[in-house]
Amino acid sequence: MPDFVCKRYRRSAPGQDSGTVTDELRFSADSAAEAESRMRRMLPSSLGAMDWENYFATLEDEDGQVLVKWLNSWWHG
Repeated sequence: MPDFVCKRYRRSAPGQDSGTVTDELRFSADSAAEAESRMRRMLPSSLGAMDWENYFATLEDEDGQVLVKWLNSWWHG
């Protein structure tokens, strides 16, 4: 089963989509679609209260390729 990582970043400046990783959640899933579906179910409780002005999040595969990026409370593929 492939591994996936959800990473939270502190923005380098307001509105930027680059920054420093502050924490991450690693998990396994059968596919990228399953990993994204799992994160869709988990994110409202874990990142829903996140300070989107200063942080953003990504879902990455085991090779570090960004599959999904959340710049605010909406999905950015």
